Amino acid sequence: MVALAIGVPAGAQPASSTTRADLAWRYLLMDGAYAAADSTGTFSDSTRATLNRIFDRSTLSFFGGRFAMTAAMMDTAITMASPTYRYERRALPVNVSIGGKPAREVRGALLSRLAKLDSAGPLAQAITSASARAKLLVDTVSAERSAEFLAEPSALSKAVTAEVAALEKGRNPYAALVGDVWRTYRGANGALVPMRVIAPKAARSRAVGVLIALHGAGGDENMFADAYGRGVAARLAGENDLLFVSPATTPFMTSVVQFDSLMAVLRRDYRIDTARVYVMGHSMGAGAAARLAQERPRALRAVACLAGGAPVTAAGAPPVLFIGAQLDPVIPAARVKAAASGTPTGTYEERANEGHTLMVRGGVLRAVPWMLRAH
Repeated sequence: MVALAIGVPAGAQPASSTTRADLAWRYLLMDGAYAAADSTGTFSDSTRATLNRIFDRSTLSFFGGRFAMTAAMMDTAITMASPTYRYERRALPVNVSIGGKPAREVRGALLSRLAKLDSAGPLAQAITSASARAKLLVDTVSAERSAEFLAEPSALSKAVTAEVAALEKGRNPYAALVGDVWRTYRGANGALVPMRVIAPKAARSRAVGVLIALHGAGGDENMFADAYGRGVAARLAGENDLLFVSPATTPFMTSVVQFDSLMAVLRRDYRIDTARVYVMGHSMGAGAAARLAQERPRALRAVACLAGGAPVTAAGAPPVLFIGAQLDPVIPAARVKAAASGTPTGTYEERANEGHTLMVRGGVLRAVPWMLRAH
């Protein structure tokens, strides 16, 4: 079972109803428990199927806005995977202090310094990122915004302070930056798009390929980095010296130009091997991935659609792997198979005894090596 700090910190105040944070912690616990059991072959086929059905019912309840019912169903599923489980709400901190100062004062000072810089010049995107990161420094952490409740204020403050100092000297602090960082870029139509970027050490010295991972509805830019199989997509990207990038998917559903904006930012910050750009998506993200393959076919080496997608018929389209889930009530496997059948470069596979969300870990483990071998 995944280890997660869910105790109540000093100065914290628990919320009175089920919040997004409550569901996020439960999901991480379920994700970790399922990944651990899956990797050791603990589940029988019948247990796996039952657990997936329960978890998918919780997913449908979530889409219906019934958060308390969703939490109860998730508790049932987690207990099946880890019988000793007992959920303890992680209360979020209030009156956050950084270096003896209220977080709002630290945030205000950083934003004031950034406001004096040329936000229309060559460092515009870097300033956008630094500003978004500074705004995560809040007195009361939101239970509805994962970028806030996953952040560690002191470490974030130290990092952003260094980034602002670099910008004041005319340097891009994100250029060839190695490691894991939450950022934001300004995309098409002025949209602010949050993303997680995890860069391998190789990115310091040479051109690297890119794995773009697009999450499903109800998720966010942190899903593929932290969950969906304990962040297995980010791990596989690192093992293959790929720059891992997971942006918020919704803007990509409205404009494929968001992809162009994203690649422009990445090319500014890193040396990108444009012959090795891969896109993978789950559910809604699979639909966005298929659209990118359709509208930017020659920009992508290979694409994987997990529990979703649409036919890709563009000339010169890359190889597309469609993976359906046998028990999926959200996007039935038959629809995914039909999308693959309508794609001249498509390949279809199916996850037995799995449903819409818990299939992602196995799907990623299959999809990433498949894309890397695609020609």
